[in-house]
Amino acid sequence: MEFLMHPTYGEQCEEVNLILSKVTKENLDKLLQRLDLHCVLFEHLKTSGRINFIFHLETQSKSFKSQELILKVSNPHRYWRRFRTRNEVFTMKYVLQHTTIPVPKILDYSDDSTTSILSAEYILMEKLPGNTLEVSMKNMSEETLFKITLEMIDYVKQLRRIKLSGENQIGSFSDEEMSLGGIVEDSPMLGPFSTVKEYIIGNLHWAIKRIQTDEFLFELTKHLLSPLETVVECIQRDPNVFNENIPFRFTHTDLNSSNILVNEHDGHVLGILDWEKAAMTFSNNDLQFTSAWFDDDDGDNNDGREKRLQDLLEQEKSYTTLMEDKVHLKELNWYLEIMFSAVYVTFYSCTWFKNEEEVTEHIQYYVQKTEEAISSFNKDYFFKNMVQL
Repeated sequence: MEFLMHPTYGEQCEEVNLILSKVTKENLDKLLQRLDLHCVLFEHLKTSGRINFIFHLETQSKSFKSQELILKVSNPHRYWRRFRTRNEVFTMKYVLQHTTIPVPKILDYSDDSTTSILSAEYILMEKLPGNTLEVSMKNMSEETLFKITLEMIDYVKQLRRIKLSGENQIGSFSDEEMSLGGIVEDSPMLGPFSTVKEYIIGNLHWAIKRIQTDEFLFELTKHLLSPLETVVECIQRDPNVFNENIPFRFTHTDLNSSNILVNEHDGHVLGILDWEKAAMTFSNNDLQFTSAWFDDDDGDNNDGREKRLQDLLEQEKSYTTLMEDKVHLKELNWYLEIMFSAVYVTFYSCTWFKNEEEVTEHIQYYVQKTEEAISSFNKDYFFKNMVQL
């Protein structure tokens, strides 16, 4: 993807407010007309997601049959336009066709805000039954939670068994043939990449250019330029990353408790949501999904549940065989820690913050994280290679 000037907080808020103003009953009726439905009620849901805008629609057909739908309006961030919507649509359709994973059926979508009825990218989908695991987990027995976990292991295995034609690359899905394009993350769309090394260098180059081309950011982060450039030089000549043999797997990447619909009584998974960051990647996120569940917990309901669940899982063959597929990145972790921190210094969505002051706090926080990662790298790399940043 070509380098774009990053939108300011104010510019992003203006775009968000504009698209939300278009979500009216009149426009929703126009959207639903092609399905022979009309909108009875709609509600903007306050979810734990920090990117897009989710609406619950109550609709009715001409024969007065009621149907509940979910409308997902995409974040208009200029680095995500078209890519996130297309990736989610093509992924959901593919998963629905090639696996037994429960995924909502897509009824309509637009990946072009200039022609969209809502003047925004959107996905209109069926509403699946059940509550999110995030809501249900506190009332759930450990036996039921274990049952859900075993189902999730099977679904993750199904994803990782998917083999696509084409090169083994890091990227998300750009068309119905599941061709790989840039990887969709909470960061700029970059790639596809043939190796993890290329992925790290591509993201670091982008972060460096962001610092160089943004006056406000430059004043806060100019001291990072030289160290980041040296990190790029180090990874380019580091013999430990020359001969990568890392497999890339079909990965959801965000199996947190808010993206899983369950029946809290019988322990079945009723739906897996939010596929916009699905990718072929080296990430181990899907293997470690239970950690995300307890990270989401407020702590009051954990009380040793995570450890007890983990102890049970380690006795399950399905879990141990899944964990055998874990990618071991070794020395690449040095570079990844620096890269992720540097990207979050230089990239953000206005939906992550309440005001512009929080943007500055976010930048300052990740500046410190980047400095710490560079310092740790500097110490380890110096001892191994006698080269210091």
